[in-house]
Amino acid sequence: MLPVKKTSRVAIYIVFLFHLVITGYPFVWMLISSFKSNKEYFANPWGIPAEWKFQNYVNAWNEGISGYLFNSLYITLFSVIGLLIASTLIGFYLSTRAFKGSKLLLGMFLLGMMIPIHSTLIPLFTMANSLKAYDTFWALFFPYIAFNLPLAIFLAYGFFREIPKELEEAALVDGCNIYQTFFKIYFPLAKPVLATVTILSFFNIMNDFVFPLIMVSSDSLKTLPLGLMMFKGNFSADYSLISAALVITTTPIIIMYAFLQKYVHKGVAAGSVKG
Repeated sequence: MLPVKKTSRVAIYIVFLFHLVITGYPFVWMLISSFKSNKEYFANPWGIPAEWKFQNYVNAWNEGISGYLFNSLYITLFSVIGLLIASTLIGFYLSTRAFKGSKLLLGMFLLGMMIPIHSTLIPLFTMANSLKAYDTFWALFFPYIAFNLPLAIFLAYGFFREIPKELEEAALVDGCNIYQTFFKIYFPLAKPVLATVTILSFFNIMNDFVFPLIMVSSDSLKTLPLGLMMFKGNFSADYSLISAALVITTTPIIIMYAFLQKYVHKGVAAGSVKG
């Protein structure tokens, strides 16, 4: 018989393997389906393609997915950059420059995590219209930062609270002002939190459907989730082409996670420490 420790480890591996199959198979199925013809997609939905049609990716790209991909990457990258700068600055100041009411201010920021984003669609739409920002990327840029800000501040605040105060004091002795202390010492140390916020916000923004649907109407501004709807007609749809477009859509997120995954666990663990 196997020792208890080895038995437990085998059981854990089996559970993880089962979870991997359940969560990974949809992507594998989508990848395989992207190389089939639409006829074979329905005739043999679970099998390997009889003929691998790489042309599906060329067709999906030429059908306009490239423009939608560029729009999504454009708004996502600028929103994430703005989010990282705003959240780390606020988290740094609240964690190192406590003032009367700072805890209340932090609580108000964190309260934002309890507000459903879709409950604000009507007032945001009205505001965008009044500010002449409707059907522009600005109508997406600021809401994306605002609704991802509470969690980002929570992680940044918890992380900066754990950095020894002596490090900042040494920087002040060396002649650094508050901005130099932040950008030269605190910001470089915050890689785990930056990676975690980047992954979470990148995923949320890239996959958001409702906000672009409400806030933009021009085809030239539509993002990937909206662009995928263009591949479906009123009476029929080329699902193999849609599968190829979906693979193209998910590739940037997979690449992003592959590069930053080693920081994510550290960022969540460090940023969630109770201050």
